Amino acid sequence: MTDTERHNKEILARYLPQSAVEPIFDFLNANQVHFHITRQRASKLGDYRMPQLRHPYHEISVNGDLTPHMFLLVLLHEMAHLNTYLRYQRSVQPHGHEWQQQYRDLLVSYFNAGHFPEETRALFAKYTSRIPLNRAAGTELEQRLREIDNPEAVKSALKLKELADGTCFILNNGQKMVLRIQEKLRTRYKCKEVFTGRLYSVSGNADVTVVPEELLSNVKELFKL
Repeated sequence: MTDTERHNKEILARYLPQSAVEPIFDFLNANQVHFHITRQRASKLGDYRMPQLRHPYHEISVNGDLTPHMFLLVLLHEMAHLNTYLRYQRSVQPHGHEWQQQYRDLLVSYFNAGHFPEETRALFAKYTSRIPLNRAAGTELEQRLREIDNPEAVKSALKLKELADGTCFILNNGQKMVLRIQEKLRTRYKCKEVFTGRLYSVSGNADVTVVPEELLSNVKELFKL
């Protein structure tokens, strides 16, 4: 093993369940993936970029604030995009049946290999039992994985889905922006950044802190919350 390989495995070990480090490293290495661990993004947990003329390689990014099993779940989501591209190129929809089958196969494989908690077996079975994947069961699975990884944080956190429309909030991730809920979009929420007007799609399970209206006029005071 080279020093670079050892270093890369050490980085993966900070974010993944320890049992998953080797198979994930092998996948990323075999496909020559440019892999990035990012700070939390309001609009997504991970991302896959297919090879292009000016970008001739696979690129995957995952938010670094995720708990270990959630990090693995999101990474498998992006790996499924890569597998779908290898098989179908650009001829299918990003989250169509072909991608869902690739994702299902990865989930089943990694669960059976012992990389997810045994107590989530029923949730995995419910989520992956058919195509299209059961969206509600997926949300339930994500919530349970967060609880297993960090029970105290999940217990005390306020979730976006618990807030009323029009409420202002900040994400509990250190990002200095204030969002206002516009409308619910299935399991996500359309939100507008108060000071820039930019729109974001945020998961209903995001951990948030409510911002009182009277604090909006003083940004410096606001971010002392």
